[in-house]
Amino acid sequence: MANKVQNPETDLMVETKGKLEIFFDNYGNKLLWGLVGITVIAVAIFLVVSIMNGSSEKRENTAQAALTVALTTEAGVEEYVAIVDEYEGTKAANTAVYMAGAEYLKAGDLANAKLYLEKYAEAEGAAGEVINGLVYTLRGDIAVEENDLQTAVELFTKAMEASDEVYTYENNARKLALVYVAMGDEAKAQQTYKAIVEKYPELKAKYAKYIAE
Repeated sequence: MANKVQNPETDLMVETKGKLEIFFDNYGNKLLWGLVGITVIAVAIFLVVSIMNGSSEKRENTAQAALTVALTTEAGVEEYVAIVDEYEGTKAANTAVYMAGAEYLKAGDLANAKLYLEKYAEAEGAAGEVINGLVYTLRGDIAVEENDLQTAVELFTKAMEASDEVYTYENNARKLALVYVAMGDEAKAQQTYKAIVEKYPELKAKYAKYIAE
């Protein structure tokens, strides 16, 4: 997930290949481009929420300290799993669930990534909404990898509903449009691209060529 953001692929309409094959050639193996960005966002959100909440519970504080160390030292999945196991029920453990899922997905372990991301409990507040959306995004990525495109549609849609912050909304909407193209539903793909532009007019030039007049 550390690759850079890519524009919607221009070769999706090539006639010599099936749409689903093109989709996975250009998209399926590059779904993890945002791990670094997503991790940075998660770190910032978690730390802000922790400061704002100022939990007085010793166990929560200890869990938060452990998670902060893991985040700031670029820990591996084992450290996040240990926090989940040791501090179950805390907000820090819930964030660690997300991080463990993301790390498993980065490593290509879809089974464990799916297992952990499904354990995540939706958080409250503006900061929580962003993380909620990121979890749905990663689950949508897994569904695409598993060729379960209908589930991917549902998850990317939920991600868009969870957070309308411009970065996350555009990312999920673009992925949703690509899934519709892979499913052969050009009309819904068009609707999705139009929704991006309607919500964020400043992106009109970026997506104009993907929207039929």
